[in-house]
Amino acid sequence: MNRTRLNYVLDAVIGVAGVLSAGTGFAFLFMGSGGYQGGRNPGYATTLLGISRGAWSDLHLWTSVIMIAGVIVHLALHWQWVVCVTKALVQPKERQAQALETCPIE
Repeated sequence: MNRTRLNYVLDAVIGVAGVLSAGTGFAFLFMGSGGYQGGRNPGYATTLLGISRGAWSDLHLWTSVIMIAGVIVHLALHWQWVVCVTKALVQPKERQAQALETCPIE
């Protein structure tokens, strides 16, 4: 797999995982507070779209883990560029543009 295709697939995975993580987070807003709370919680064991609160929680956890892992891999793949741009940005203003031009675009 060439570098461009790898970046595209990785970014797509990060994007899909982020959307799913956000969507499952919003699901918790509609289901109310969780937990048994000694039997005083009418929202305990609530389902949304036929999916239990536990399943939503698992989906939220694993899509978030996938997203975080993807971001870590993404940063590792682009680490040389991150270091180059950081070095360029801490230089005086008059030398920044020239220094940024030398950073490889990956």
